[in-house]
Amino acid sequence: MPTGERIRILVRYDDPLLAAGLMAIMREQHDFELVAGTDDLASDGTATDADVVIADYVRGLECISCARRSARTRPAKMPCVLILTQRDSEREIRHALENGAQGYLTLGCDLDELLKAVRTLHRGLRHLGAVAARRMADSIASELLTAREMDVLRLLVEGHANKSIARRLDIAAGTVKTHLKGIFQKLGAATRTEVAAVAERRGLLGSPLWQ
Repeated sequence: MPTGERIRILVRYDDPLLAAGLMAIMREQHDFELVAGTDDLASDGTATDADVVIADYVRGLECISCARRSARTRPAKMPCVLILTQRDSEREIRHALENGAQGYLTLGCDLDELLKAVRTLHRGLRHLGAVAARRMADSIASELLTAREMDVLRLLVEGHANKSIARRLDIAAGTVKTHLKGIFQKLGAATRTEVAAVAERRGLLGSPLWQ
């Protein structure tokens, strides 16, 4: 980074205490400069003035979406968004990265890693924290479930026995067993309880991502 150049940072966090803490930390860094913003993401253009935006999950994705809409009507720099969140499922992490987040950290990460992530994004590179990197590695290493396997998995997690699953999906009990075998293999699980735990950890049957 050239001498005298400072990284312009915007904090977009719904929790006021966490926002205040993050801003205090950023102010202490000699190479950082805080950018002031408003609560109205749709009309506030400061995100495109910042080099790096540190945000919670929902506000981070909203910031990217608003910046893209602004770019359609006037030239604008896309912000580098670093998401700092408690959300740690594979599904949520993948969704954020696919929708434009350049960095992903989970709450509880070291301060040094947070500062490193900001500087890494400013250099035009991505940064994934240990939890996010592990989730994505697990995703790459595992096979995707088919649509029917997802149907079976959903009912299994709800507590249905094989016969109940077969009846609800209008398939043979033997077919249910075949799907369960595939699910167990793909998720690396040995029991129904373990399958449910893996599905929850990976967010395979999670709630809508925008909540």
